[in-house]
This record gives sequence, C-alpha cells and structure tokens, in this order.
Amino acid sequence: MPRVKASMMGMYNAEDYEEDARMWCQKHGIRIYPVPETRGTPAAWFLVIEINGNPNKAPDALKRNEVWKKMYEYYMYYYKKSNQ
Repeated sequence: MPRVKASMMGMYNAEDYEEDARMWCQKHGIRIYPVPETRGTPAAWFLVIEINGNPNKAPDALKRNEVWKKMYEYYMYYYKKSNQ
C-alpha cells in the first residue's frame, strides 16, 4: 500500500509504481528532495535533483500542493529513462 505524503508541502498519495520508481532511483544514486524558497513558512519550493552526489536545482518554483507530484514525476522520468 502506498504511503501518504503529508507535510508543509501538502499531501500526495503515491501509487505503488511511483514508490517502486523512487526506491529504484535511490538505489542507483538519484535523490530528489525539496528545499524551501525562503525561511519560515515558505510559499514556494524548489526541487533538488542529486545524481551521484552532484546536486542541481530545478528552475521552477512549485506551490505547496505541487511538490510531491512533481517529485514523483521526476522519479518516474529517471526510472523510465534508465529501464527502456
């Protein structure tokens, strides 16, 4: 059963295949995590995509309820790209 993600960045219920993609990425050195735009209670977040210890910040700021969905989209992208 997928885990429900809930935090200051909103809530997202990941599907099983999305969790599988996340776990695959983490095993292969791909980490994706949110960082707040500002300190305190942020209104926007950026995603950092770290591949083999080399971090890159995504250019678009995301609103509170978009963070988890976009993070799983990136996990699916890297999972599909490497498993074609």
